[in-house]
Amino acid sequence: MAVNRRSMLIGTAAGTGLFTLGLAGLRAADGSGGGAPVARGEAFPKLPIGFNLAGIADWEPGFPFRNLFWGARPWQTRNLSGSGPQNTKTHESFQFDDDGYPLQVPVAAPGQTEPQTVFTYVPNCRKPGIYTLLYDGEGEIDGLASTKIIGRKPGRVKFRMAHVQDQYEAIVIKRSKLGNHVRNIRLVAEADENVDLVAEPFLPEFLDFCRPFHCLRFMDWAQINNSTDEHWAGRKRPTFYTMVGVPGDPEATYAPAPTPFQMKFAGGVAIEIMIQLCNMLKIDAWFCVPHRATDDYIAQFAKLVREKLDPGLKVYLEYSNEVWNWMFTQAGWMIRSPLAGALVEAKGGKAWKDGSKKEGSNHPERIGALLRRMFAIWEREWTGDDRKRLIRVGAVQAGWLDASQRTIRWCLDNGGVDAISPAAYIGPSDAIRKKWSTLGAALTPESVIEDIMGELQALRMGSSFTQTVDFGKRHGLTYVAYEAGQHIQPEGQREHPYNPALAAAQKHPRMYDLYIELLRLNRDLGCTLFAHFSSVGRQGTRWGSWGAKATYDTPNSESPKMRALIDCNSPRA
Repeated sequence: MAVNRRSMLIGTAAGTGLFTLGLAGLRAADGSGGGAPVARGEAFPKLPIGFNLAGIADWEPGFPFRNLFWGARPWQTRNLSGSGPQNTKTHESFQFDDDGYPLQVPVAAPGQTEPQTVFTYVPNCRKPGIYTLLYDGEGEIDGLASTKIIGRKPGRVKFRMAHVQDQYEAIVIKRSKLGNHVRNIRLVAEADENVDLVAEPFLPEFLDFCRPFHCLRFMDWAQINNSTDEHWAGRKRPTFYTMVGVPGDPEATYAPAPTPFQMKFAGGVAIEIMIQLCNMLKIDAWFCVPHRATDDYIAQFAKLVREKLDPGLKVYLEYSNEVWNWMFTQAGWMIRSPLAGALVEAKGGKAWKDGSKKEGSNHPERIGALLRRMFAIWEREWTGDDRKRLIRVGAVQAGWLDASQRTIRWCLDNGGVDAISPAAYIGPSDAIRKKWSTLGAALTPESVIEDIMGELQALRMGSSFTQTVDFGKRHGLTYVAYEAGQHIQPEGQREHPYNPALAAAQKHPRMYDLYIELLRLNRDLGCTLFAHFSSVGRQGTRWGSWGAKATYDTPNSESPKMRALIDCNSPRA
């Protein structure tokens, strides 16, 4: 069935119940009780906490790099004079080097009366001020939108950038000489002009954010959802001009197949950059392997991590992301995949609805078979002491116990798995969303928290989620949460009169209490890693409020989710 990507946890009871758990105490649901909570044991349930790092995009406040050009979008094209359409879509008239830079600008294009140039949008989420653009080669670069040029000389351009939300920052290559084309573009704050970006690519505030935690999951960094990555030779390299990935549907099942130009942006951040971050901070890595990856891709991935990652660090290994979630192309690919079908049939299983082998069946077994294929390839590369550092993660659907059990059983019967991993989200049930719709603008953030706290207590009393964790533990598996946290979204991710209350709830003091109790539940279930979704991100949007805080410099006093995660994070060894 179609499932919202952040709705894996389904509450088993509508309504809030009689009581709501708060920090180290019990409060009546109506807020009565005289103020001080009743003592109920330790205030801070300790467990290892990790983070899903926010995806790389020019509008994301969690952008982590000193070089803003690593957040650039794929090139768009325009007339040299700047007149006409915003994007003339003439990419096919340009030739690009292996790092994505055009070999010559401007160029003539069929059907166009003017020479064509390239431009791109860059992050607008940093501090306003003076920025320096450095480049190799011969050419002319200018600013667009809010990016204003204030000085230039060969290889170096100065810009004043506004960095205001909803205002674009953009760079245009107006001229690039064939034979010595513009390349190796770096766009940095004036103070970072002399920083060695190879050795120090990350913003200090980003490193400080990550430093206390146990593991970093790179799912969004790698553009895993709807990934087009397949062959190792086509993967993103650290020298590519942007670390932004472009999703797609190469089978053209749901949308037109990506063009050759779009395929240049397969994958997101280069794996070497992920490894470098973990090595710098001595933090364990969680890698997701693209669903379309060939055997050679998977083997080369395993070798690269084994050779480059600090030998004192662990690796959590996951196949794609939510392969059962039909809103992603990886789910449709999985159910139709001849590879998955052959893997299941090779073990005597049924993988197709009929002899035509066009419509797949038994998706839990298909997922299990794909997991084991990936695990087996890594196991051949990670032997001896290295094998002890590899944690093979069986990510499963928290809201569907039978499917989760079947996937894990397949792994157990065909070579093994180390951890069971449902998502540990807490959010509104359909009944609660109906209640919110009835209240409309009268809904208060206090009521939002009370409603979700009730769902949390129902979850503790018994659910597919807790049964899934128990199933894994009974089979000797550890429990890790690949994603976790609040899942407070409006129905259909649309604008509703009650949305302001959902936004206000994110900063409400009781959100801290809600997180403490969610962490307590996971501690009590024996969770060995709680990977919060997500790190830093916009708050109060109709798409959700996934970040633990809104920006790196938002005080923790204004970020109750972040405060709870810090207070409950167990010390790193």
